[in-house]
Amino acid sequence: MAQNIAPISPELAIAAIANATKETTVIIDFDETLLLRNSTAEYINSLRPRFIGFILIMLLKIIRPWCWLPGIFRGHQTKDWYLVTISTILLPWTLLLWQHRAKTLAEKYSNTEIIDAVHSNPDAPVIVASLGFNFIITPILRHMPMRWDSLVGCRFLQGAGDRQQGKLLMMQKVLSKSAIKSAILVTDSEDDLALLQVVEQPCFVLWSGAKYVDPFQDFWLDALVKKLKKLIKG
Repeated sequence: MAQNIAPISPELAIAAIANATKETTVIIDFDETLLLRNSTAEYINSLRPRFIGFILIMLLKIIRPWCWLPGIFRGHQTKDWYLVTISTILLPWTLLLWQHRAKTLAEKYSNTEIIDAVHSNPDAPVIVASLGFNFIITPILRHMPMRWDSLVGCRFLQGAGDRQQGKLLMMQKVLSKSAIKSAILVTDSEDDLALLQVVEQPCFVLWSGAKYVDPFQDFWLDALVKKLKKLIKG
């Protein structure tokens, strides 16, 4: 990364969390950091019926409203907002199905190293920060065995604007400049460069267990297998 923000070992980040004082805010990125998966991608992949969800997402990627709509609604950063909001509005039962999926994700993919470090330090305030969406992240957090004081993420209807701002401006709405300056930030995202350059202890960490899984990446494989089975059965 630029400006001397280089990756550090997970051990150094864990030590920073464990040793933080009560005056030091610990800011923890969510996707592929606290959760070793991407919550937005997992939510999109949970759309049901799966075939309808797949067609809807493909149509949106073909139309690409984030490329031609004006103002805060334009730009690559808003892409996930379109995919999430439109699919939720058209397939609203996804919200109910997501509650169960969120619990499973928390149980399987929580970053236990970070959670243990937070447990060992009962004093430092903890903020979970994300450019993901609050309504997607909150059900996962509720099933994680970790204390957290607040979640700073993107809102449902206002998410396009939130994502355009970036994490630094979002944090400035909830913390003073001095609190941000003295904070620890643990993140895997280069999109957080502006915030990494401001905090006292920037921890840019790539976790070995973290993985981004593309939504519907196995859709065509599943469909092909089923078709072959039908052909074999004749």
